[in-house]
This record gives sequence, structure tokens and C-alpha cells, in this order.
Amino acid sequence: MISVIIPSYNSENTIIPALTALKNQTYRGEYEIILVDSSEDRTPQLVKEQFPEVRFHHFDVKTDPGTARNWGIQMSSGDPLLFIDSDCSASPDWIENIVRVHQKYDYEAIGGAVENGNNPKNSTAWAGYIAEFREFLPGHPARLVDHIPTCNISYKRRVFEKDMFNPHYYPQEDLEFNYRLRQKGGNIYFDPSIRIYHRHRETLKEFFTHQKKIGQITSQMLKIIPLQGARIAKSKILTLLSAPVLPAVKWFKTLLVFCKIYPKIVFRHPLGFLIFTMGLFLWINGFIIGVFRESE
Repeated sequence: MISVIIPSYNSENTIIPALTALKNQTYRGEYEIILVDSSEDRTPQLVKEQFPEVRFHHFDVKTDPGTARNWGIQMSSGDPLLFIDSDCSASPDWIENIVRVHQKYDYEAIGGAVENGNNPKNSTAWAGYIAEFREFLPGHPARLVDHIPTCNISYKRRVFEKDMFNPHYYPQEDLEFNYRLRQKGGNIYFDPSIRIYHRHRETLKEFFTHQKKIGQITSQMLKIIPLQGARIAKSKILTLLSAPVLPAVKWFKTLLVFCKIYPKIVFRHPLGFLIFTMGLFLWINGFIIGVFRESE
């Protein structure tokens, strides 16, 4: 038995393609789909009407993804446990490839690549893809990594016998969880054949607001997790001194990765890169706010 767990909030525009893709998998073994939802829109109605086979739990109040995933884990009976988001669609061989790699390796976590699932003409969506998923492009080689986001990752069930996602670190509770997993000696394996298609924000306002939020959360997480940039995030003086340079560094690193791994995006979607560049000013603004805001 395989368990697929999906957190959901106000997903009426994406939940039908997400669940349809999971129903139409090439995998022929037994698997269950668990949706943990706290929507205020038509998501519960759509799921009950069109996907009665999905195991469904609804919270009456808005619930963060970490809490929803923890609830789904408790509902599940499979091994491994597969995680995807309600704004993502899995490739037809998604489950099949995850199971294949789990059978090949005894790694604690296995995940894969992220493709842009929006209309390819939407430049703002490309900016979101460029800003968030340079480390998870399908052109990257299979390898051990430090982190894969929960929109496309799976875990051996034993991982959750003594641990769960910590909602306190939302919206990067997956980064914090994977850091703790690695500290305990666990392995996280990236395989580009394991693909999902992620829907991104399509308006400039949504994109810029999200970039500011991501910047703030990034600096707050770097105060806790000793990743690259942690020394800067822990010092207000270093942050102010580095602020003019950090967006340029992030831009240059992103450009290098895309030129090497996915060069056609650079040439086919220059407006997407321009919007991404503009978003970096909101990102650094959020980063500074996160540094100066005391941890709760």
C-alpha cells in the first residue's frame, strides 16, 4: 500500500486536475489518496462529488500545511508516504517512479523535479518558477541533496515514528524538518524522473507579495538553521551591509543555473526574468524585516 497525502486550502481552481492526475497513474499497485482540507470555498463539495474514493478530512478553521500533513500521516496506512500539494499535478508515472527508486535505495526520503504548470504565456508565473525552483529543475542529475520541498517528496514510514512536521516554522516547515532529518543521519535523494507540475501566482501583486514573504521567512529560518547566509541573517549590521549585494548574488546564481540546466527559459521568457529581477527588491525588503523582527 502507498499513501499519497495532500494538504489543501481554498483549492477549488486546482484540486480537480491535481486529483485527476493522481487517479490516472501508470502505477498498478494499491495506493490511497488522503486529502486534508480547511477550505472555505467549493473544494469539499468538488471532492465529494467527483472523487468519492479519496479519503477526505475537513478542518472547520484554516489549517497550516504542516498540521494538515501530520493529520494525513496519522490517517495513512501506507509505506512509503508520498507528498504533493493541491496546486500541483503529478506526471502519469509519478508514483511508479517513486516506488521504483524506493525499492532501489533504502534512503529515508526520495523526491524529484518541479516543472512550471501554468500557461506558458504567463510571464509572472515564469518569474515565480525561476525564483523558487532553480535547485529542482528536471535537468539536474540524480543525487543526494539536503532538501526537497514537500510538493514533490516521499518518506519511509519509519521517519515519522518519532517525528512530525513542526507547524511553528510555516511556510518552511519542510526545510526545517528535512534539516533535522539530515542531522540524524537520514538521506534525501533527488531523482529528476519524479516530476510534478506546480501552479504559480499569475498576477504581479501576488508575486511581489509572496517574494517579500519568502524573504522574511528565509532570514528567520537562517537564524535557526546554519545554512549558507546564516551568519548574515544573525547580524543586523551584516544584513544592512550586505543588502545592496544579496539580490545581485541571488540573481547571478539563478541565471547561471538556468543557463546551464534550462537555457531555453532564459531566451524564451525574458519578461519572466525581468519580473523575477524586480521581485528581488521585495525579497531583500522581506529579508531585512525578518532579520530585525524578533523570533516569537
